[in-house]
Amino acid sequence: MSKKAQAAMEFLMTYGWAILVVLAAIAALAYFGVLSPGKFLPERTLFPAPLTNVDKATISAATGEVLVVLQNGVGETVSILDYAKGDTDGDCATADGNGQDDLAGNATITNGQKINVTIRCAAAGALTEGDRFKADITLKYLNTYSGQTHPHTGSIVGKVGP
Repeated sequence: MSKKAQAAMEFLMTYGWAILVVLAAIAALAYFGVLSPGKFLPERTLFPAPLTNVDKATISAATGEVLVVLQNGVGETVSILDYAKGDTDGDCATADGNGQDDLAGNATITNGQKINVTIRCAAAGALTEGDRFKADITLKYLNTYSGQTHPHTGSIVGKVGP
């Protein structure tokens, strides 16, 4: 082996070991949760028009409930018929699917009115304080003027509070 070949091989071996050390450090950081992006994602509640959210959702471990305040921007009176919850992270895996019971006794919303939508977890202790919560909520509402029923989907991402 010539001197140039030996120098090239030593050069590649040195860089190889350096890259291996960097990969081991990244693996250790990922293992201990330092690189977990879920911890750094912001809380977000997004219900687009025509039924928009007024503020971010409140997620409570003590009551096992998720509260969202929605405002009617349809331009007409609407009636919330039902909701379905797709819980994408496994918390609160079951819920009361009857939207009429969870709308503070008021399922009819006039134009511009706000309404509290409470999603209840059926299983006790389903939400743990400090955990991340992520769910997609689909409301079914009836436009009382046109008589048409429409689905309306929103998403909630947040931290479970006390």
